[in-house]
Amino acid sequence: MADWRQVAKACALGDGHIDTKEVTILRKVILADGTANKSELSFLQEIKAEAKTAVKALDALIEDCEKVAK
Repeated sequence: MADWRQVAKACALGDGHIDTKEVTILRKVILADGTANKSELSFLQEIKAEAKTAVKALDALIEDCEKVAK
Protein backbone atom coordinates (compact mmCIF):
# COMPACT_ATOMS: atom_id res chain seq x y z
CA MET A 1 0.00 0.00 0.00
CA ALA A 2 1.27 3.45 -0.86
CA ASP A 3 2.27 5.83 1.90
CA TRP A 4 -0.29 8.67 2.06
CA ARG A 5 2.49 11.24 2.45
CA GLN A 6 4.23 10.18 -0.76
CA VAL A 7 1.00 10.19 -2.75
CA ALA A 8 -0.11 13.56 -1.39
CA LYS A 9 3.34 15.07 -1.97
CA ALA A 10 3.37 13.85 -5.55
CA CYS A 11 -0.02 15.46 -6.15
CA ALA A 12 0.75 18.74 -4.40
CA LEU A 13 4.25 19.12 -5.82
CA GLY A 14 3.69 17.71 -9.30
CA ASP A 15 4.31 21.06 -10.97
CA GLY A 16 6.51 22.46 -8.18
CA HIS A 17 3.90 25.08 -7.23
CA ILE A 18 1.26 24.79 -4.53
CA ASP A 19 -1.80 26.70 -5.69
CA THR A 20 -5.03 27.83 -4.06
CA LYS A 21 -6.98 24.79 -5.24
CA GLU A 22 -4.46 22.41 -3.68
CA VAL A 23 -4.50 24.35 -0.39
CA THR A 24 -8.30 24.28 -0.38
CA ILE A 25 -8.26 20.50 -0.73
CA LEU A 26 -5.58 20.11 1.95
CA ARG A 27 -7.53 22.37 4.32
CA LYS A 28 -10.73 20.39 3.80
CA VAL A 29 -9.04 17.05 4.39
CA ILE A 30 -6.69 17.95 7.23
CA LEU A 31 -9.10 20.10 9.22
CA ALA A 32 -12.17 17.92 8.58
CA ASP A 33 -12.29 16.95 12.25
CA GLY A 34 -11.41 20.45 13.50
CA THR A 35 -7.91 19.44 14.57
CA ALA A 36 -4.54 18.72 13.04
CA ASN A 37 -2.09 16.17 14.37
CA LYS A 38 1.70 16.48 14.39
CA SER A 39 2.05 14.29 11.32
CA GLU A 40 -0.31 16.46 9.28
CA LEU A 41 1.40 19.65 10.39
CA SER A 42 4.80 18.16 9.59
CA PHE A 43 3.53 17.17 6.14
CA LEU A 44 2.42 20.75 5.39
CA GLN A 45 5.78 22.11 6.50
CA GLU A 46 7.58 19.56 4.31
CA ILE A 47 5.65 20.40 1.15
CA LYS A 48 6.15 24.11 1.78
CA ALA A 49 9.90 23.57 2.08
CA GLU A 50 10.03 21.39 -1.05
CA ALA A 51 7.81 23.56 -3.25
CA LYS A 52 9.43 25.97 -5.68
CA THR A 53 6.59 28.41 -4.99
CA ALA A 54 3.39 28.42 -2.95
CA VAL A 55 0.44 30.72 -2.43
CA LYS A 56 0.13 32.58 0.87
CA ALA A 57 -2.93 30.47 1.64
CA LEU A 58 -0.53 27.63 2.48
CA ASP A 59 1.06 29.76 5.20
CA ALA A 60 -2.41 30.54 6.56
CA LEU A 61 -3.28 26.83 6.58
CA ILE A 62 -0.09 26.00 8.46
CA GLU A 63 -0.85 28.72 11.01
CA ASP A 64 -4.41 27.46 11.46
CA CYS A 65 -3.13 23.91 11.94
CA GLU A 66 -0.57 25.07 14.51
CA LYS A 67 -3.41 26.65 16.52
CA VAL A 68 -5.42 23.43 16.68
CA ALA A 69 -2.61 20.86 16.65
CA LYS A 70 -2.74 18.02 19.14
